Amino acid sequence: MWVFGIYGCSVGGGSLFWPVVLGLHGFWPMLILSLLAFPITYFPYLALSRYVLAGSERDGHDGNILDTTIEYFGQGWGKFLTTTYFLTVFPGMMIYTIAMTNTVIDFARVQLHYNGLSRWVVAPIAVGLLMVIARYGTNVVVRAMGYIVAPFIISIVIFGFMTMPHWNGAMLATTSNFGGVGTLAINTWKGLPLAVFAFSFTSITSSFVVAQKRQYGVDAERKVSQIMFVATLLAVSTMLFFSWSCIFALSPAELAQVKASNLTVLSFLARKFDTPLFAFASQLIVFTAMIKSFLAHFLATEESVRTFGKTLFKIPEAKLHSPNFSRFVVLLVFLLTTASAIYNLNIIDLITVALVPVSVFVVYFLPLYAFRKIDSLKKYSGRPTNLLIVAVGVICLISGVTSIIDKFVH
Repeated sequence: MWVFGIYGCSVGGGSLFWPVVLGLHGFWPMLILSLLAFPITYFPYLALSRYVLAGSERDGHDGNILDTTIEYFGQGWGKFLTTTYFLTVFPGMMIYTIAMTNTVIDFARVQLHYNGLSRWVVAPIAVGLLMVIARYGTNVVVRAMGYIVAPFIISIVIFGFMTMPHWNGAMLATTSNFGGVGTLAINTWKGLPLAVFAFSFTSITSSFVVAQKRQYGVDAERKVSQIMFVATLLAVSTMLFFSWSCIFALSPAELAQVKASNLTVLSFLARKFDTPLFAFASQLIVFTAMIKSFLAHFLATEESVRTFGKTLFKIPEAKLHSPNFSRFVVLLVFLLTTASAIYNLNIIDLITVALVPVSVFVVYFLPLYAFRKIDSLKKYSGRPTNLLIVAVGVICLISGVTSIIDKFVH
């Protein structure tokens, strides 16, 4: 159950944008990023899990990531983590509503040959329907999404096989002319933040670890690493097969067009081949992934807003769980995500600039800081994998900062 849960959280709407960046700069950056995908996902989240495992269950607390932070570092760090966590999960909903709006408009234009859809109409309707599902059918939908994960994995693999007859040599032609070692390093650097985002499961890690602590007690650490290894391996292997297959069916120039169009690689392939089978199979995968990802991020956003209210504004617990507060959260999410979908913010830029640099503080830096400060975790402080975690975190942070500077300069 937890393997599927982690897979369902990590492989979602954002993962469908990964093939675009993975193959955008040619074969060698694609190969390097593919080899890095597993270690830069498994080891940071294993470190985060070990941090949560250190939290104790006392005074009514369940030892989640926030409880652990307050226990060892105080209320100030707790407030910082609450803010950072909110800034990690909320932009995710913006990304998925933009992608959903673009997918609906593109499907209508290419497959149904109807060009009359306006973003001002599609965006509020799409977001409104997602909010209705999230607000009034959460338990039913989350349960249903659990059953969708296995078919989703199968459909991703099948689609990878479907694109194989369309493979061409455009990507292999980039092996001889890649611009030298310096260009290769820069292009790999540019692709790393999206590789981090493609397999992110920050929002489920804390609840996953708490569940293992309750069920397995002292044996929880072994079970956490075991389950996470299988889930990460399954996620990375299926998405790599899917991504490489899609990339070889396109060319670097077409991948640049996909990025400019703000669509997933599936929507672009449906447009390119214009066959009913491709069209409906691809859009089914896209919509399932977007809805699943949006709901996961909405639940995490709602919880973080409540924590905001409790830790920063001292709002009483009864008021935080009142219908009026829930309506406030729904309205806030609706207005901000609809605005971003109408404006059509660039999704890949949003991931690189807004999402990944903030999330690295939680996933990459907080556990390593804890390894040096918490006695029970000091046994993990000298491990070689920590160097990888630090390197990836710093690269993602610098990449985000330079992207922000670049936006202002240009």
